[in-house]
Amino acid sequence: MELNRRRYLATLGTTASALALAGCSESDSGDSGGGDANDNSGDSSNGNSDNSGGDSNSGNSNDGNSGDGGGNDQPDVEILNHEFYSEEFSSGVRGTAVNNTDSEIGYVEATATFLDSEGTQIGEGLDNVSDLAGGREWEFDCMFTGDDASRIEEYEVEVTTGF
Repeated sequence: MELNRRRYLATLGTTASALALAGCSESDSGDSGGGDANDNSGDSSNGNSDNSGGDSNSGNSNDGNSGDGGGNDQPDVEILNHEFYSEEFSSGVRGTAVNNTDSEIGYVEATATFLDSEGTQIGEGLDNVSDLAGGREWEFDCMFTGDDASRIEEYEVEVTTGF
C-alpha cells in the first residue's frame, strides 16, 4: 500500500512540475499513437505500435523535429511500443521510446490521454525523463489518475521534447 501511495504522490509531483513548465517550454512533437484499452492493441511484443484503436492521432508525426541536420525522416524521439495495463491499484499506458539523435536531449515527456466509449477525454497521465542520451531507449509509464479506470475505452499516447 505504501508503494502505491508513493507512486501516486510521485505522479502528482511530476504532473505539477510539467504543468508549471508547460507555459515556458518549446515543445517538439515526437511519435504518437493510440490504442484500445480493452484489447491492448498497442502490443509491445512485436516492437511496433498497432494503432487500430480508431483514433486520429496515430502514426509518425515529424513537425520539423529532426535535430540531426535536415533530411532525416525520423523524429528526434520515437515511440517504439506501448500498451494499456490494468492492475489491482493502477491503470495506465506503458511503453518504450528512443532518442533517434546522436545528442543528449534535456527533457522528454510521454503523455497518455484516456478516452471513454464516446471519445470524451476522462483523464491524462504523464511520465518524463531528463538528459536522455543519444540512441538510448526509455521506458515510460503514464498512470491514469482518474476515478474510474473501467470507463477507459481507448487512449492516445505521444512523446514531446522541450525546455
